[in-house]
Amino acid sequence: MRASDWIGQGGQQQWDDWSSLLRLLVVGITQFGAQLSELDSQSLYVVTAHGGEDYDPGRKQLLSDSPVEVQGSWHVIATGERITEGNLKISVLTEALYRQQLQAPAGLSNKAILDRLNAAAQLVVGDVDRNGTIDYDDVLRWNQTIDGAFLLGPQDKLAALSDAVTSGQPADMLDLHSREVLGSQRVEMSFDVGTVLLETYNWESPVTAANFLNYVRAGFYDQMLVHRAINGFMIQMGLLSFDGYNDEDRVTWSIRTPGPSIINEASNRLSNSRGTLSMARTSDPNSATAQFFINQADNSFLDFGSSNNPDGYAVFARVYSGMSVVDEIAAEPTTQLAGVGSDVPARGVLLQSVRFL
Repeated sequence: MRASDWIGQGGQQQWDDWSSLLRLLVVGITQFGAQLSELDSQSLYVVTAHGGEDYDPGRKQLLSDSPVEVQGSWHVIATGERITEGNLKISVLTEALYRQQLQAPAGLSNKAILDRLNAAAQLVVGDVDRNGTIDYDDVLRWNQTIDGAFLLGPQDKLAALSDAVTSGQPADMLDLHSREVLGSQRVEMSFDVGTVLLETYNWESPVTAANFLNYVRAGFYDQMLVHRAINGFMIQMGLLSFDGYNDEDRVTWSIRTPGPSIINEASNRLSNSRGTLSMARTSDPNSATAQFFINQADNSFLDFGSSNNPDGYAVFARVYSGMSVVDEIAAEPTTQLAGVGSDVPARGVLLQSVRFL
């Protein structure tokens, strides 16, 4: 739909009230009525590229003698600065992340969208520009000919999306292929009573999934204690480091320092059903850091829009094997621990390691 179509349906005032990014995401393409130099350098825009070749004039490394030809149309979400510099990477990866952003709830700020883009990038590529971080710049710079090794997912999933774009398949098929490009990560959690296997929801919860996986990659969750267990509700971890035993054979612990907080993705339409993993937080919806919990029961009262918790708790993964282990931990006798609270497993349930599969 064109902008005039939306104005005709909702009125000029509604259109004016929308953020520039929301308008671009709804319409699907920006049509420049002004010179490129008049673009806001820091604002995000949607650009659609037709045909051409993969290129990136800003890279120091030269392209190969046979750059990958781009057919069909690819969408790029980029800053005005990148557009004016011409430093855009046209590749099917940008289409995958563009379609992922279309799932975002309305009303997100430019920063929130950029947070989602950066997180989604961490799920599909490595550090392409070798600057020590992974963000959407790495997607824009990724070139299939040169940077194929930086693709985290299977090449065939990316090829399927490329074929879908080239053959003009409908949006729902593009979404399906894009979802497979973002994929999911399988993770093994080893407790002292057994193993729990889970997989992440990268498509629905890119920020939360990337945050969790970054902690896993750093070994943050290794040798931690389950610090909350409520039978018929959930088990929670990500706060207490297991430091060993004292002379009285009692568990010793310390509080592990997490990274920065993330935005709340509870509006991703995933429910806190039995076996799902969600982020723990304070009363501030955007305060989640490293703590997470596994729902032992169907806890829909924690979902976005519920009467008791309208902001919701963000689901980012699900258990596909090992719920009996979760049940056993939830049934552990508990006690109260100064500085931590109540419902702490009395014997000290140990999360030994969390590893990628």
